[in-house]
Amino acid sequence: MPNPTVGVCASPNTGKTTLFNRLTGANQTVGNWPGVTVTKKTGQFDLGGRKVDLVDLPGAYSLNPTSLEERVARDFLLNSPPDAIINIVDAGNLYRGLGLTIQLAMSGLPMVVGVNMMDEARAQDIEIDFAAFSEHLGVPVIPLVARSGEGIDELKRTLLSVLEHHTKEHPPHISFPPVLEEAVSALARKIEQQTPTDLDQNFVAMRLMEGGLATSHLVSRHPELKVLVNEAAAVRQQVEHTLENDLPTTCAQCRFNAARGLVQEAVRHPSYLPVSLTEKLDRFLMNRWVGLPLFLLIMFLMFQGVFTLGAPLQDWLATGIESSELWLRQTTLLQALPPVMQSFLLDGLLAGVGVVLSFLPIIVLFFLFLSLIEDSGYMARAAFLMDRLMHLLRLDGKAFISLLLGYGCNVPAVMGTRILSSRHNRILAMLLIPFTLCSARLQVFLFLSAILFAPRLAGLVVFGLYLLSFVIIILVGLLLRPFRFGDPEPFIMELPPYRLPLFRTVLLRAWQEIRGFLKRAATLIVLGVIAIWFLTHVPASVPPGSEATLAGRIGLSLAPVFEPLGIHWAETVALFFGFIAKEIFIGALAVVYGTANLGTAIGNTVTPLQGLSLMVFTLIYTPCVATLASIQAESRSVRVTLLSVALGLALAWLASFLMYQGGLLLGFH
Repeated sequence: MPNPTVGVCASPNTGKTTLFNRLTGANQTVGNWPGVTVTKKTGQFDLGGRKVDLVDLPGAYSLNPTSLEERVARDFLLNSPPDAIINIVDAGNLYRGLGLTIQLAMSGLPMVVGVNMMDEARAQDIEIDFAAFSEHLGVPVIPLVARSGEGIDELKRTLLSVLEHHTKEHPPHISFPPVLEEAVSALARKIEQQTPTDLDQNFVAMRLMEGGLATSHLVSRHPELKVLVNEAAAVRQQVEHTLENDLPTTCAQCRFNAARGLVQEAVRHPSYLPVSLTEKLDRFLMNRWVGLPLFLLIMFLMFQGVFTLGAPLQDWLATGIESSELWLRQTTLLQALPPVMQSFLLDGLLAGVGVVLSFLPIIVLFFLFLSLIEDSGYMARAAFLMDRLMHLLRLDGKAFISLLLGYGCNVPAVMGTRILSSRHNRILAMLLIPFTLCSARLQVFLFLSAILFAPRLAGLVVFGLYLLSFVIIILVGLLLRPFRFGDPEPFIMELPPYRLPLFRTVLLRAWQEIRGFLKRAATLIVLGVIAIWFLTHVPASVPPGSEATLAGRIGLSLAPVFEPLGIHWAETVALFFGFIAKEIFIGALAVVYGTANLGTAIGNTVTPLQGLSLMVFTLIYTPCVATLASIQAESRSVRVTLLSVALGLALAWLASFLMYQGGLLLGFH
């Protein structure tokens, strides 16, 4: 018997993901919805001795979609209705989320409503009549504090009862104009005669009248409804003509009128509303003059903290890996292997992958600190702080969110540009995202700066590279400003309130990033290290890692291009493999230098100025293959993809040339 499926559906910033993480823990997987690039998160949890499959649907304000996320949520409910729905609403702002709640309740699917953030509502003296809510909505309503776990047991008990008894309460009645009610009722009666559905007949009638993909999904699951498609379209046209208004707007007005009445009846607010902590903080942190410098200061302090705490841990781990190499060299089993195989295992796999893993402590700390900032609600403010600047590039704050995603990984950031409704914004954002300092590049910079600079200065160097990334994005945006691919879109975004990050949630989010890094280390980096070891050991008649090997010949052939930048042939080869994935860069260096103690080798070969030039080139030059493939897939344009490559290579060479030659003129080395 298959596991029951439960969908978690809610408006953004209601604590939906916090509840999902609390129920599933680390037992979750992340992918993409079929056919789209919006993240799909699924997990399992125990309920009454059975496993339940939990699906975290994208945040949505309505089932009449105006964004890709809302379309995904709508299509999931129509294509594969779950056995039950958990709908989360914010106790302090019920009116905002009840429009979606009413639509979900009208679907007729078994549902439990969780009124989350009750601790914040109580702090504001907000009182809620849950019995009245349940009676009007026709579904159970449970108070929750997902962050602390309050109400989770009651939610599980109620959900178990709903699943066991297939509880399907009568959907709430919403007052629509008589002409619309009559049309929907008449169409619903015909639907009931045609086919039984998991969904309420009135809900299905509304979706048929909606037309488009909603009708296609319903007809795909219930071909018998095809005979009613033309009639539903004609009914919609007649209703809109009578009401002199389009159907989605009329329905939305009726739902929110019902939501307003329900809030007035079931919620008691204090006679006065004190100024919240969020408003007090925003007056300072969102100030047009103070906000941006504060944001930069916070990011700088984060990097300083990462290096100060992570450097000793990194040294300890690197020492352990080096000791392991010495021990392996002395083992009888390894000494019995042919010299070539010994070199492959020690100078190839262990040296390459070991060096990458040695800075795992810094990566762990970085993602922990970043998760703290994101979960506090502060990172979303950066979009508003940057909105004015984005307008100079004919972009907006919403596009800046896509750029911020690029600082995690360019690939999902490029894929995520689908949420931008304007083609102009999508294409321009795709061209700018590769200049963000992604986590793969960050790994290179953390490693090199820790070798070439003292810990305090290393944090400043990485922070400076982040600033340079912002500057490059702005310059490229201004360079591309004359190009137009369509009309820019308006910027509408809701800011979540400030909250203390939940330690459990921060750990889970950080673990997902760290797990992705370890997965890449176990696959892509290993393959890259094997390839670079082969190039540094062929032909066998020359010394390994020398200029006479295939790797050396590749590096020397490109020397006229890279010598003005202060980049040696060994680093040139690593840059070549960095085109596949930036994580391979450090492993490639370790194999080329032929040592696990790469820090000492680089410190004796590369000067701080040469290191800065190398890091600047790595920051700007061509993104990884996966990013370019994503740009091609999303833009469907070879010209856009080639433009991304050309911009990256040209600007990287120019910036590194200015850095290195300018440094020499100033007397640095």
